[in-house]
Amino acid sequence: MLVLFLFLIFLCWGSFLNVVAHRSIAGVPFLKKRSMCPNCQNLIPWYYNIPVFSFLVLRGKCACCKKGISWLYPFIEVLTAVFMTPLVFYVHGPFQFLAYFVFFSALIVSTRTDFQAMVIPQIFTLWLVPFALLFAFYGLLRITFLWSVLGAVFGYGILWLVAALFKFFTKKEGLGVGDMELLCLIGAFMGPLCVWTTIFVASISGLVYSLFIFRVCPKKIPFGPFLALGAVLYFFFQDFFIAFLLG
Repeated sequence: MLVLFLFLIFLCWGSFLNVVAHRSIAGVPFLKKRSMCPNCQNLIPWYYNIPVFSFLVLRGKCACCKKGISWLYPFIEVLTAVFMTPLVFYVHGPFQFLAYFVFFSALIVSTRTDFQAMVIPQIFTLWLVPFALLFAFYGLLRITFLWSVLGAVFGYGILWLVAALFKFFTKKEGLGVGDMELLCLIGAFMGPLCVWTTIFVASISGLVYSLFIFRVCPKKIPFGPFLALGAVLYFFFQDFFIAFLLG
């Protein structure tokens, strides 16, 4: 029953993160007004704003204008619940939960904004790095303060170097600055070893996704969601990845 209760709570949190992500792209304050349809601008009644359930009942269409509702809404809600629910059982105490709750929320919002608009706002990455350093300093993360600093520097630096080399040899832009800033955040919360794991997982999963999506609809692929996936997998399976990396 506890797991089900937590799952429902985090579904609702995922619904809020959808609002945060969408409005951060649109430049609208998070708490300024009630949720509304982005197409017809009609306010959404509470009974049509229930996470996942309302999307299924409405068959993915607005009740007023019948325009399609983005698949990102239920996807982010379920993703939040799936990742956040086990988080409760992987931390020690409410303060450590708060630290990783902030981290996971930032990853989820970054995933949503990158999928929607190919952008990752700094407020969800670089602005949170100082908080990660504070959390590490006060012993609320799994890594030390020094490891947090090294993770942040290494996370940003490794992707910056890859992007610089790619541009030098191809004369084209490769990775975006948002990806570097996201990996900087990941390194600050999880350390340098997580940076390696994140890049490995993101590269493999991103490649698989791109092979599928290019067959359906050729377009540019966001890298941020796969970086987030790598960080979350490292969090839950850290011992496995450390053993793999260190042999």
